[in-house]
Amino acid sequence: MAADNKTRVRVEILGTEYTLRGDASAEYLRHVARVVDEVMRRIAEANPQLDGRKVAVLAAVNLADELCRLREQYQELMDLLDEQTRVQEPPTDRLVAPRQKRRG
Repeated sequence: MAADNKTRVRVEILGTEYTLRGDASAEYLRHVARVVDEVMRRIAEANPQLDGRKVAVLAAVNLADELCRLREQYQELMDLLDEQTRVQEPPTDRLVAPRQKRRG
């Protein structure tokens, strides 16, 4: 069995302790856990009647919505960058090779 080189970190999300394991740094895993905890706390505080499972599902939907919007914005920016790059480069089909001097 291969050695497990994954980073492990203990985090708390909405009052429950979890062990996260991944390829990222411990600092990054803690940051991700803080983001999830903040979203879940915001939802739980606004909707105290919801149980933990529903809070988690709504947090997942909120984070997925944010991810989809960011991906859309990223694609729009990449398209704009691609368009700007095409505008700045001269079309290669219009380039004329320089004439060579005839030796004679």
